[in-house]
Amino acid sequence: MAILSLIFAAGTFAGSFFYTLALRYIEGSFKSDPFKALFSRSKCNNCKNPLGIVSLIPIVGYLLNFGKCKICGARISISYPLWEIFYGLLAVAVFYIKGVSLLSLFIYLICSVVTALAIVDYRTMIIPPSLVLLIVALSIYPISKSGDIANNFYGFLLLSIFFLLMLFIFPGAFGGGDIKLYMAAGFLLGLEMSIVLLEISLVSGALFGTIYALLKGGNFRLKIPFAPFIAFGIIITLLFGDTILLFYYRSFLW
Repeated sequence: MAILSLIFAAGTFAGSFFYTLALRYIEGSFKSDPFKALFSRSKCNNCKNPLGIVSLIPIVGYLLNFGKCKICGARISISYPLWEIFYGLLAVAVFYIKGVSLLSLFIYLICSVVTALAIVDYRTMIIPPSLVLLIVALSIYPISKSGDIANNFYGFLLLSIFFLLMLFIFPGAFGGGDIKLYMAAGFLLGLEMSIVLLEISLVSGALFGTIYALLKGGNFRLKIPFAPFIAFGIIITLLFGDTILLFYYRSFLW
């Protein structure tokens, strides 16, 4: 229990970093000065003063300051502690399911990056190529541990061909960023896991899109950000992909 508490705490600090990272992509900070956007200290959105050390402590800082800037008293969005809690719980889930190891750390970092990427896409309808490249870089260690790089290449090939065909049949159905993210995920997950990812992301995206369109008066031409569903599929596949595949094999092949 103590180790899980430490993992949760570490996850909240990671969440503070990755959520701030997403916000800086949304604000366009990386276009003007990537180094400053990555390493500069967080500031109050209202008075622009740097946050104090206590304020930077995930969850605790928000509670101690009653959700307000200590200097100007402006309200701080509750999304900050909520995302910190999410990242903390995600860390617990990854290390509890996968065990405490270097591989689990890389899996958690990949899940963290795709979550940040999903936040950016939700707010801007843009998938930053640099975050996709970061996912590819973080995938190198898990792929090397799998010992079957050909399988990873087949996953990349499967999703590449599938979405190139989708673009040919349904032009504009997916953005270029979505396809690049799927390709990176295919390389990470391999052939069978890529099929699991496809099912989870496409089904969840279709269900949400249908409900959203109906709520908007039946306008099925509305575009929705799709990276959140890809990210959801990647996380679920990384954590439960083996169990899902085993269920399929038992249900349809045995």
